Amino acid sequence: MPKDLKTVEYYDTYSALLTKKQKEAMEMYYYSDLSLTEIAEETGVTRQAAFNTIKNSEARLYELEDAMKLIEKRKMLEKNLNLLKLLLKDREQGEKIIEEIRELFI
Repeated sequence: MPKDLKTVEYYDTYSALLTKKQKEAMEMYYYSDLSLTEIAEETGVTRQAAFNTIKNSEARLYELEDAMKLIEKRKMLEKNLNLLKLLLKDREQGEKIIEEIRELFI
């Protein structure tokens, strides 16, 4: 099962919304780089159960991002702030970007 940095980013954002069991499995797999067999031994479950916990956790993280779009909004905010920095000399353009930023948080 390949490890995806996008999943780590999602975990960093939404881990508080996972169960304790899901968090433990994800941290062992992604941060401690344990194999499924090692996770199973550590948690006292089968390898298949460890696999299912990680897969279900990943699916939950993606569902949360699809619903809340926090990471997407953060990236959009960062992009707009970088543009704003470049456009500060052009007042009209700057005001437009400021309004886009406000819309993200209203």
